[in-house]
Amino acid sequence: MSARRRHPLRLAALAAVTLAGLCTLAPKRAEAQVLQRFTLHGELGATAMLADLQRDELGYGFGAQGSLRLGFMLTGPLSVQLSGGYWLFPSDQGYGFGAPLTLGLRVDPSVGSLGRFFVDANAGAVFTGDKTRFGFDVGAGFEFALNRAIGVGPMLRYGHIVADGESDNPTDAQYLSFGLSVSLRLPPEEPVVAPPPPPPPPPPPPPPPDRDGDGVLDGDDACPTEVPGEHPDPRRAGCPAADSDGDGVFDHEDACATVAAGPTPDPDRRGCPDGDDDNDSVRNHADQCPQEPQGPMPDPSRAGCPGADRDNDAVPDTVDACPDRPGAPNPNPRQNGCPGLVLVTGGVIRINRPVFFANNSDQILPRSTAILQAVADTLRLAPQIRRVRVEGHTDNTGPAAHNTELSQRRAQSVVTWLTGHGIEPARLEAQGLGPTRPLRPNITLANRAMNRRVEFHITDPAPPATAPRR
Repeated sequence: MSARRRHPLRLAALAAVTLAGLCTLAPKRAEAQVLQRFTLHGELGATAMLADLQRDELGYGFGAQGSLRLGFMLTGPLSVQLSGGYWLFPSDQGYGFGAPLTLGLRVDPSVGSLGRFFVDANAGAVFTGDKTRFGFDVGAGFEFALNRAIGVGPMLRYGHIVADGESDNPTDAQYLSFGLSVSLRLPPEEPVVAPPPPPPPPPPPPPPPDRDGDGVLDGDDACPTEVPGEHPDPRRAGCPAADSDGDGVFDHEDACATVAAGPTPDPDRRGCPDGDDDNDSVRNHADQCPQEPQGPMPDPSRAGCPGADRDNDAVPDTVDACPDRPGAPNPNPRQNGCPGLVLVTGGVIRINRPVFFANNSDQILPRSTAILQAVADTLRLAPQIRRVRVEGHTDNTGPAAHNTELSQRRAQSVVTWLTGHGIEPARLEAQGLGPTRPLRPNITLANRAMNRRVEFHITDPAPPATAPRR
């Protein structure tokens, strides 16, 4: 192969490698966004030679031309493009042809919904006959938008081919092309904007004054700031019968008139308390831990007390295979309480894998089954975790209202999945927080991916004050 043949191939290889290198600047985890940065441009039309040598002596007056240009958006309307084309000029001596291979820049700002105006400049190798010459061209045009993916419109292009010093008549070639330009691009997804909420109803007219809300208007109420309760005083309208300790048992019937009976009164002494403050079914008088529920694994040596749990992972030490490392309940005795797919710590069920959804959707992908099954197993084996708030979070891409609504739907999808796998609906609630609580600043794709997440917060019982934070 001659040096002239190797030279254009080197230019073509260099242009392709340069464009491929620019493509690697796009995030590899966002294939759709990468495709949206590519644009394919095509041109078809007529070409007129302007220089005397080509037009008059060689007879290349008018011809046809076509070209393809692959563009890659750098930023905003600015793109880099790799171009290839072909010209054909009929003449009395036969046909003349040219094939440019160039690299250049293109600016194509949009003009509302009408279309795009473009200007570009390109330079590279031009193959004419058996020669390879340096050439450059500049073009301009306007493409009307047929839809969000296709634009068509007129174009005008000026080109210049530099003559080499080996020709008998080293005259530069100049040409002017005009015709039709077509562009194809992958349109970006349109965000779904939630409709505005309906206006609130007008406020109702103010009711007649009844400050204690007992149904007796203040003008007739002898106790306007005190509710009479279920047993009003028949002698004083709106006043309660005497109940010194306020336990609903009148003093003359109350064996503990100055001590409230509380929510669990003594069945043998009317009006006296025999409570169960921690709601563990062990009455306070027999409960050695009256403010701490005994849970599903009570301490056999202390009535009403839970089994020891040094790592606060909802698994008592007596059955915890890893009593000093926070984990989660597990049906396998050798893994019970050990770190795995989930971790109960600091009032949170932490997951070591993300929950994946379809793009811009609340549909849970099948690869999330394992982590959600681990969360369901944890809740099933730890009934002392009475309520969990499932939170959905997004990054800041797109309108905040849409992100909040999407995060709510995704959190609800997780709740629906868990209830469908045996978890009581009363133990779960969904809350979408959108982009309001990012874990990292939304300045890189990796940070945005981290901010798109689902979290499980234990709300009942509240986390212990000494729970480790991780």
